[in-house]
Order: sequence, then structure tokens, then C-alpha cells
Amino acid sequence: MSALVQTGAAVAPVVVVLALLALRSPSLLAGSAGLVAALVGAITVFRPDDDEVLASLAQLGPTVLEVALILLGGVLLATALSATGSRDHIAGWLERVGSGDDRVPAILLLVFGLTPFMESVTGFGLGVVITAPLLVRMGLSPVKAVVTGLLGLVLVPWGSLGPGTLVAAELGGQDVAELGYWSALLTLPVLLVSMTTVLVVVSTRPSARHVVLGAAVVVTQWAALVAANAAVGVPPSGILASTAVIALLLGVGRARHGVLPAVTAELGRALIPFAVLLAGILGASAVLALAGAPAGTGWLTSPALWVNVAALVALRVYTTPGPPVTNLVRTALATWVPVAGNAIVFMSIGVVMAAAGMAAHLADLASGFGPASLAGIPAIGALGGYLTGTNTGAAAMFSSATSGAATGLGADSLVTLAGQNVGGSFAIIVSPPRVALAVGVVMAGHTRLPGAATRTLATAVVAATIMLCAAVAVLA
Repeated sequence: MSALVQTGAAVAPVVVVLALLALRSPSLLAGSAGLVAALVGAITVFRPDDDEVLASLAQLGPTVLEVALILLGGVLLATALSATGSRDHIAGWLERVGSGDDRVPAILLLVFGLTPFMESVTGFGLGVVITAPLLVRMGLSPVKAVVTGLLGLVLVPWGSLGPGTLVAAELGGQDVAELGYWSALLTLPVLLVSMTTVLVVVSTRPSARHVVLGAAVVVTQWAALVAANAAVGVPPSGILASTAVIALLLGVGRARHGVLPAVTAELGRALIPFAVLLAGILGASAVLALAGAPAGTGWLTSPALWVNVAALVALRVYTTPGPPVTNLVRTALATWVPVAGNAIVFMSIGVVMAAAGMAAHLADLASGFGPASLAGIPAIGALGGYLTGTNTGAAAMFSSATSGAATGLGADSLVTLAGQNVGGSFAIIVSPPRVALAVGVVMAGHTRLPGAATRTLATAVVAATIMLCAAVAVLA
């Protein structure tokens, strides 16, 4: 009976969260209820000693703070880009690149270049907010624009400079750089499925030329993603991989049209914050590596520092009259509070479950099903991503148990955790909050997609998840 009670207490937080989210309760309410369930189970059933609690807080407390600061910078940067007109200059220039009789290269530029680029820098679905209206202007119907825009969210593990991957690594007891590398390797099925679906949605029967171009985009993005994670780590990898795709398709545009649109002074100023962000992270990493990484200097390479610096730069370098900076900061803070609150609540659930031994108990339970249980881990991650609408939430709920289950089975916990990370990240394209955001941008008065469009997105997620399950079963 004691084991049964422990199992019930360990499962209760996850069940409470998933049930409330399935009933369309606000994610903050669902997370708070799950946190209460976790605390009750920890206090009444598992009863960890003080040393275990303090050790977990010391290990994971700084991560919670770092994630909150990354999200603050991301929201502030997104607000600044919108208010100053910077994102419109970038998007408009890319749109002019795609003018011509064949719209497919330009659509791929927006979907696999601009969407993941903006998502990697700021997160929160900003990439779709920017690209969906542009896709309509390129001739796609609003429904197709929403579907293809959402399918561009292929680099979510690196969205907002990777807090979700950071959380998964910390709770799963893995090195974040290694988890990023394996997540990059396992992103190939997502890229293949997403590209195939986009080409079919746009062209129904893609020509051989478009298939070749799509394959080139997939290979470029995947190779750049893997190389970036191996060379410079998680935070800038999504930016670098999407930049590689933009460069490839700009080259295609120049070959087709002979010349690219002129780079204006406004566009140059709009790009300055991104240059600051990349130069800060990469430059600080290089300097510290040459200096032997002195103790206590790791914060200098943190995305939490540089995304906030980039946001402040964005507020200053663009001179078009607009709202006062204080108003923009207040707007960003009002957006950040619920976003950070959600992330912190879900992370707190993971911290409590890890500290109390609840996650370890679930891992032992999963191990009892044998090696076959490993194959289902990406699907569990996908369920978490769908219901929470964020890979950070999915990572906080399942990472500790995933890593423990793999270790208990003698499997590679790094591979299984990467499979969960990628699966949970791609599934957010069918999450109701993300879909509603994309729909609201181009379909005024609507919050839902037609059934056929929803099935298209769901089929893509299921296909990618099945491929990930197979990959984890073989590699782990």
C-alpha cells in the first residue's frame, strides 16, 4: 500500500496539470494547482530531509532566475522591435527579395528563415506573428498562411535563446551543451516533416525544382544547427542556423533576379540589436575561453545578460518617433509577469518533484515497463508541449523522470532527454494558445482553424513524433 500511495502522490501533480489544461483552464492556474499537489505530496508522503531540499534549491535556484531574466529580455526586445518599426523594416526587405513569378523560394525564406530567426531571438510565437501576414501578402490564403507560419516553428528548443533546453538539462542532470547537440541531431525528422508539409500546402504537387530547394534548406539548417551547437553552445545556435537558411535563399534570390534590394539605413539600424546579441555571446565566450574561464565569470556569456543588453540597444538605436521608453518598458513588464509566472510555476513543480524524490519514484515505475518505455518518451514530451504551449513547461514536468527512467534501464539518458525536448518543442504548433495567436493575426474575429487545417498540423506533429520515437528507441 505504501508504494501505491507514493505512486499516487508522485503522479498527482502531472495529472492535475494535464487535466486542468485539457479543460482549457489558464496555464498559470493549472500550474499553480499542480505545484500545490506536488507540495502536498512532498510534505505528507515523501518527506525529504532538509539537506536534500537545500541541495536542490542551490542547484536549480540560479536556473530559475536565469530563465526569468532571459524571458524578460525576450519580451523587452520583442516590444522594442515592434514599437520602433525595426521588425517591419526587416520583414519588408525580405518580402521585396521574394518578388517575382515563383513565390515558393520567398515563402521558404519567411517560413524557415525569418520565423525561426525571430523565435530564436525572442520566442513567444513572434516569428509567426511577423510572417503570417507577409505570407498572405504573397498570395496564400489566411488559413494556409497560419498553417505554414506555425510549421516554421522548427527550432523551438533554441527559442528565446534556449531556456527550455536549459531547464531540461538542469532537471535531467545533463550538460546543457551536450543536450543541445543531441537535440540538434534529433531535429532532422522535424525539419523533414515540416518542409514536406509546407511544400504540399503551398503547391499541392511540388515541382522537382521546389523539392530540391526544400531539401537544400533542410540540409543547410540541420547542418548549421548541429555545427553551431557543437561549436558555440545552445543560446545562439537557433539564430545561426536560421541565418544560414536566410543566406542560402538570398543567394537563390540573387541568382534569379540578379540583384538584391538595397540595404537602407533604417534596415541597418534595425539589425544592430541582433548584432549586439550575437557579438556579445560569441565574443564573451571566446575571450573567456582564451582566459581559461576564470571562476565566477560564466554570467558574462549568459543569454540572460546579452538579450537584455540587445533590448536596451533596440530602444535607443532606432530614431523614429514613437512611445516613450518608459511606456515600452511598462508594456514589456506587463507582458513578462504572466509569461515568467508560468515558467517559474512549472519549473517549481519540477524542482519540488526532484527534491522530494517523486521524480525518481516515477522513473523507477517507468523502468518497470522495460526498454520499450523509452520509445514513448518523445510522445510524452509532445503531450506536455501540446498542453502547456511551451517547451519550458514540458521540460519542467518530465525531464527529471525521463532521465531517471533511462538511467534505470541502462540506456543513454542524454538521447532520451533530447527526444523529449524536441518532441515537446514541435508539438506546440498545435497547442491552442499558439494557434489562437497565429489565427488572430490574419483572421480577425476568429480563434480557431478549420478542421482540415488543424488536421494538417496534427498530422505533421504525429509524423515527427513517431520518427523521434523510433530514433530514440534505436539510439538510446
